[in-house]
Amino acid sequence: MNIKVCKFGGTSMADKNSISRVKEIILSDKERRFVVVSAPGKRFKEDIKVTDVLYECYDEKVKTGECKNKFSVIRERFEGIVADLGLSINISDRLDEVERGINASSSPDYAASRG
Repeated sequence: MNIKVCKFGGTSMADKNSISRVKEIILSDKERRFVVVSAPGKRFKEDIKVTDVLYECYDEKVKTGECKNKFSVIRERFEGIVADLGLSINISDRLDEVERGINASSSPDYAASRG
């Protein structure tokens, strides 16, 4: 039996349309059984990658003690994706957990790995 592992991230996870295409790719082959996703990328030329904002969150935390302002960009982005896809999940608790984790972290590694 063959098992295919697929990895998607960046622009392929940037918005509703790109995520829908990824879903079609995954469902088009029953051997694609494991899927790894990473942070959403740019939706348009002037946009910023989620991973870059996560690094900015850590920088803000170092300077001010918390990442509240920059994290609002992350929160808006993921809540927007959930809404655009019409999902009935509560992502707020998970986002709160990530924000607390960044605020408690002693290196940028935690922040960067949360995309």
